[in-house]
Amino acid sequence: MLLSKATALRLVSHATHEGATALRGCLKRAENGQFMVGDRNLSEWLHQHEGAELMVILAAMDSEPPVEVRQCGICGRDYEGAECPHCASARARLRGR
Repeated sequence: MLLSKATALRLVSHATHEGATALRGCLKRAENGQFMVGDRNLSEWLHQHEGAELMVILAAMDSEPPVEVRQCGICGRDYEGAECPHCASARARLRGR
């Protein structure tokens, strides 16, 4: 599940405010097979906390803004975009276009 960037950043902000460590960056595998988040070695970070009780939150951020679904005030159908496609086609058909 992808989270909006704003939601993910809000989670990170709350966590760091409470004293947690947050890693942000692209997840990649280094040449030695270790997982990296940005320039931080995730495997090394986990090794440093071995034996401690941890809670890990992984949130994949969506780079695209969320699509806003609206409800047409005329026909009641849900639609995405600037106008209801059903009502737009009905208007065009009635106007002879």
